[in-house]
Amino acid sequence: MALNKQKHFVVILGARPNFIKAAPFFHEAKRHPEFKFTIIHTGQHFDENMSKLFFKEMNIPEPDIFLNVKGKFHTEKIGKMFNELNNTLKSKKFNKVIVFGDVNSTLAGAITAVKNNCKLIHIEAGLRSHDSRMPEEINRVIIDHLSDLLFTTEPSANKNLIKESIDESKIKYVGNIMIESMEFFWDKINKSKIIDKLKLNKKQYLVNTIHRQENTDSRYILKKILNFFNELNNDIPIIFPLHPGTKKKIVEYKLNNFLKKLTVTEPLGYFDFTKLLIGSKGVITDSGGIQEETSHLGVPCCTLRDTTERPITLTLGSNKLFLVDSIDIKKVKKHLNNKFKSRHISLWDSKVSERIFKHL
Repeated sequence: MALNKQKHFVVILGARPNFIKAAPFFHEAKRHPEFKFTIIHTGQHFDENMSKLFFKEMNIPEPDIFLNVKGKFHTEKIGKMFNELNNTLKSKKFNKVIVFGDVNSTLAGAITAVKNNCKLIHIEAGLRSHDSRMPEEINRVIIDHLSDLLFTTEPSANKNLIKESIDESKIKYVGNIMIESMEFFWDKINKSKIIDKLKLNKKQYLVNTIHRQENTDSRYILKKILNFFNELNNDIPIIFPLHPGTKKKIVEYKLNNFLKKLTVTEPLGYFDFTKLLIGSKGVITDSGGIQEETSHLGVPCCTLRDTTERPITLTLGSNKLFLVDSIDIKKVKKHLNNKFKSRHISLWDSKVSERIFKHL
């Protein structure tokens, strides 16, 4: 596909996963002065630990435009993002837009791009859980079908897009840019003192994270998860970096007592969090990206969902799905006791951004 000759792109970012994926992209951009980038931050994640810290420690260029969109409901935020982005793209007359992943900022950016006749480029395209209950799944499908150029992370993503009748010439398998971040920042990750700071012994603690709507929007489900964490904590310490949205739900549902015995931290920076993953006995999560990171590291991962958009992690074996409503602690412990070696998956390396720029 031929993009027009002007090489000025707008990059839309908004949430923690976007920032992690953007870091190696912008590092590679330094080698390409023929490209110009304008960064727009939607403000989806705006506090110190979920946004500013990532820009600072990962040396991501400061946003040129910060929208600081606020709202109580997801649909309200997406609408406000669309309005603000629409005004910005119209006034600046951009013609190419790059988006990462599947968060609400990505969706708003994609729709705005098409409405303003911009070419849309989607990094981390084609992933499918085939579960329409997930807001992210709806986002992925819409974004991919609007995109002019789709960069994929694993073979299943290519198959999904082709099955959905997307032109094969638009699809480029470049590898996993989140893993490129890990490879690029490996030395800084290893210098993190978080394990010493929390007084932990390597391979003698678990890292747990929860943030997805299907696990936090129901008091019954969230209580069940927290109760399960406390059961596990009787045998092995649980480290629980608490997402602001999950914290808000815990307070709303009056479930604070379930946090008393766990080691709860604020959201951590990328280096500290990844160092915790590396040193842990295993991870319990509902995150998509963490499934990939743990597979790359060879760390057992128990995913509290009944589907995943990253099936390669199940094929590798280090990731296993568990249904919250019928979770079996013995089966979880069995999986966490398995030994996995780090896996080098095709194109999950330090050259992902380089391949992206060749196509750009």
